[in-house]
Amino acid sequence: MNDKLFRTILKRYEAAIADAKFKIYCINDHNMVIPEHVDITGEVDKQLEVIAANEDKLAVLRKYYEPNDEKTLL
Repeated sequence: MNDKLFRTILKRYEAAIADAKFKIYCINDHNMVIPEHVDITGEVDKQLEVIAANEDKLAVLRKYYEPNDEKTLL
């Protein structure tokens, strides 16, 4: 995988994690309740699932596709 594609996908997963963390923060610290989402614990659980899934994807991306900056000596 080329470096540009790797960095783009990495940012995508990091952004999804940041978004979910912010939503949890808003629900928790600002008592922001969306009328359609009366189930606050369910909404937090949903955002935690988003975080977990994207952290798993980041781990796999880094494990198998992280560009190696080391030069191989021949």
